[in-house]
Amino acid sequence: MQRHLAVRRNKGMQSDTIEQAEQISEQKKQAGAQQIDDMAKAVHSAADELKEQMPKAAEFVHGAASRLEQGAGALRERSIGDLVSGLTDFGRRDPLALLGSAMVAGFAISRFLKSSADQTHRGG
Repeated sequence: MQRHLAVRRNKGMQSDTIEQAEQISEQKKQAGAQQIDDMAKAVHSAADELKEQMPKAAEFVHGAASRLEQGAGALRERSIGDLVSGLTDFGRRDPLALLGSAMVAGFAISRFLKSSADQTHRGG
C-alpha cells in the first residue's frame, strides 16, 4: 500500500515538473519569437539602406526579413517538437536555401549595425 502511494506521489511530482518545463519553454519560445521579430525589423531597415545602391539585393534582404517574420509567427503558433521537425525537414530538402538565408540575414544585420555605429559617431 505504501509503495502504491509513493508511486502515485512520484507520478504527481513528475507531472508537475513536466508542466513547469512546458511553461518555461513556452515563455522562452515567445521571447524568442519577439527577438526574431526585432531582428526582422533590423533586416528590413538594412534593406531600406541598400535600396538606392543595390535594389535587387535590397529586395532579397526584404524577402529574408519577411521569412524571419513568418518564422516568428510559426514559433508563436507551433509546438517546439513541430518546429524542430519542420526545420530539420527544410534543412534536408533545401540546405542551400537555409544557409543562404542565414548568410543574407547576417550580412544585412552587420550592415545595419555598421550604419548605426557610424550615425552614433557622427552624433546623429
